[in-house]
Formats: sequence, C-alpha cells, structure tokens
Amino acid sequence: MCTTLVARLLIGILAASLVESLVGCASSPPSHFFALTAIAPGATADGASAAAALAPLVRVAAVHIPPMLDREQIVRRGPGNELEISGLDRWGSPLDEMIQRILTEDLLERLPAGRVVLPSSPAPPTTDQIVVDILQFQSDAGGTVIFDGSWSLLAPAASRPSLIRHVRYSDTAKPGDYGDQAAAMSRLLGQLADDIVRSLPQR
Repeated sequence: MCTTLVARLLIGILAASLVESLVGCASSPPSHFFALTAIAPGATADGASAAAALAPLVRVAAVHIPPMLDREQIVRRGPGNELEISGLDRWGSPLDEMIQRILTEDLLERLPAGRVVLPSSPAPPTTDQIVVDILQFQSDAGGTVIFDGSWSLLAPAASRPSLIRHVRYSDTAKPGDYGDQAAAMSRLLGQLADDIVRSLPQR
C-alpha cells in the first residue's frame, strides 16, 4: 500500500516537472537568423572601375576570420574590451563561408562573364587566387560597423602573393538592430569587391 502511494506521488511529481519544462520551452523567445546579401554595382559609396575587361580569371579561395567571430551567434563590441554575444540572433550559415560566397557574388556582378570561378568549382590553371584575412568585422554598441583586414592575390604557380592590400571600411547601423548590422556588413563587402576590381592587374 505504502509502495503504491509513493509510486503515485513520484509519477505526479515527474508529470508536473515535465509539464513545467514544456511550458518553459514554449515560452522561450525564438531565435532569429540573418544572412549577408550581395550588393549590386553602384550601390556602394565607391563604384568600381569599368576597366575590368582585361582582368585575370579569379576565385575567392579562402576567407579567414578571427576565432571570436567564428561562431553561430552574432558578436558585437561592447563598452571597453567587452564583447556582446547574442544568444538569440544567429548567422544562417558559418560566417567565413557566407563572406566567401557573397564576395564571389559581388565579383560576379562587377567582372565580365567568365572571369570569376566559383569557390567549389574546378579552377583552370590560369586562375588567380584571392585570399581575404579579416581582423575585425562587426558592429559596436553605437552601431558603427567596421571591416578591417587585407586581401591578397596569388598568381598561378606563384610562391608568394603578387598583390597585398590592407583595407578598412566603416558603415553605420541602427544600434541593437542585427538585421541592419547584416545590411551594413553586406555594403562593406560590396566596397571590398569594388576595391578588388579596381586593383586587379590588366592582362
């Protein structure tokens, strides 16, 4: 008799805990996912040069980002040396892969047809490789978005880059608005594409 009563009490406690957990999960705020987007030529502050007809065949071979940005959550700089990592606002795919894809799309919009090789496609032996190394690419608490880094151009069969450019761009977004931050970051990648197109050697 006592054993049956204890068993019933345990079942009741477990059921109540399960209901409470389900209610807690149902009331949790939903996650939001964001993506970067390609920017058409002319939509950035600095239009790329139209003299791209003799540009080499290129591919965005790699994009390197700092470990603190290499996560699903969107990261912002806080006051002082603080970092703000959102628990609910996330990138829709790995940030380095998304930057590589969007920069490729930006270059496709700016260079003549057939001059850009997609990242995962087999590359002809005459393809120059573009490598992007990012030091900083996020917003601060006030809404200023900074891109700070470099890009390099490696000619076929070369042991060292034929071109290295350090670049630093800034844009503004509404403070605390992650969608607006993603839009500003997209515009900065458009500026990077403009700079790459202007700097490519003529062949």
